[in-house]
Amino acid sequence: MRYLLSNGRVPRKSAKPSLRPNEPVSSDRARKLILEHRAGDGLKVLGPLDLRGELSLYSLPENLTCESLDVSDCVNLTTLPLGLHVTHWIELAGSGITRLPQGHGFVLRWRGVQVSDRIAFEPQLMTGQDILNTENAELRRVLIERLGYERFLQQVGGVIRDADTDKGGDRQLICVAFEDDEPLMVLRVTCPSTGHIHILRVPPDMRSCHQAAAWIAGFDNPDDYQPLIEA
Repeated sequence: MRYLLSNGRVPRKSAKPSLRPNEPVSSDRARKLILEHRAGDGLKVLGPLDLRGELSLYSLPENLTCESLDVSDCVNLTTLPLGLHVTHWIELAGSGITRLPQGHGFVLRWRGVQVSDRIAFEPQLMTGQDILNTENAELRRVLIERLGYERFLQQVGGVIRDADTDKGGDRQLICVAFEDDEPLMVLRVTCPSTGHIHILRVPPDMRSCHQAAAWIAGFDNPDDYQPLIEA
């Protein structure tokens, strides 16, 4: 009506174009469609698909195609879709995916390092000695993360650089040296409320438990860190 009354001077509004089936989309567009739950099956992505850290991601469209797929720290994504085609690699670190079918053919990565299915999904089968025998330093760091600091220290030991007791309980600064990489330095603390032991990685230049605890709390100067009780 407004168009008729204005003698055609008001331009008609064009309809927003819809996504045609099998029409390739950009990486940003694909990410938006998936997170808004508007991506249909058969989505083709022009480039890599970066979905890392998306806690609202529970599923991906079937027959999805992309160059690479990053679902790291997507803890609620537990399966990959049927018909998924990835040209290069899938980054899985911290995701909810705990297994893939045998013979899946995907190249898997963990924190940017290419890993096998065993490393990605069966870290309990590894031992501390397996890690010590690993020559690649980057892969060794991934293996330690997958095995867990506590289990790794239980199996290989370590040098106690410092030990003290604060208001939260006993603490130990433990170092594991490697010939071709910086040492692994961790702070072993006991939670005062639950009694659980926590092992936290800290920079290798830490010299005391207090300095390491200050660094974890975000203090550059350990003298500025004077908590009433350790959290």
